[in-house]
Order: sequence, then C-alpha cells, then structure tokens
Amino acid sequence: MLTLLGIIIVLILVGFGGIHHATSPVTKAKAQSVSIARKYAGLKTTDGFYWTNLDDTYYTVAGQNAQNQSVYIIVPQKGGNVRVLQQKNGLSRNQALSRVWSKHNPKKVLSAALSVFNGHPAWVVSYMNHKGQLCYETLGFKSGKVLQSIENI
Repeated sequence: MLTLLGIIIVLILVGFGGIHHATSPVTKAKAQSVSIARKYAGLKTTDGFYWTNLDDTYYTVAGQNAQNQSVYIIVPQKGGNVRVLQQKNGLSRNQALSRVWSKHNPKKVLSAALSVFNGHPAWVVSYMNHKGQLCYETLGFKSGKVLQSIENI
C-alpha cells in the first residue's frame, strides 16, 4: 500500500513538472513582453496576453497605461519596433470574434490574437469549422476588413 502511494505521488510530481516545463516558454515570453510594455508604453495594468506566429512571432499585451487609457502593445519576438495602439481606435477582441461567429458560425474558436499582418495590426482568429477543419480569418484592426481567410486546412 505504501509503495502504491509512493508511485502515485511520483506520477503527480512528474505530471506537474511536465506541465511547468511545457508552459515555461509562454510564461517567460509574457513576463518579457509585459516588462517591455511597461518600459516603452508606460503600461500600468495588464488584462490580456496574446501570442501569434504568422511569418513572425508577436506577443501582444493588453492593459491600461499611466494615463488610464486602454492600450495594446505589440512586441515582436525577434526585436524591432514595439507598437502601441489605443484600443478605442480599432476592433476589440470581442468585436473580432463576433464578426467571425456571425460569418462562419465555428464549431470551436481556438484563438483570437492581435498581431501584425502585412505590416499592419490585425486580429487573427483561428477556429474549427463544423467539419472539424482548421480555419483562419485575419481582420484589420482599424477597419475590421477581412484581410485573409483560410478555410478547410
């Protein structure tokens, strides 16, 4: 009985270690992105973090700056220009999701993240359609216009 309990404890510890190891890169990327957002955009509070990997990887932090304005800060993984966007000047995450839901009625949304597409900020929404196929819809942040639609992958 004691041996069985020992095996169960070891399995639980190994499971937690695996989860920590698997989420560590995302946790590190979030911490670095928030630090950059505080330094370059005066971020005061954080209420969202998004990660996209199109041609390049971008991390986006949502929150309030020192002037109590709602902002998005887009940080390129490989360095470069940090973009600071006023949330009021474009689509919110919920608005982007609503447009995808009303147009495609997905079975399941996998992610909705603010990124950079063709040099401009854009929402990238990935979802599964009712056939179980992967689809992407990219919407311009300011205009809401569909910039790219990839279906049935």
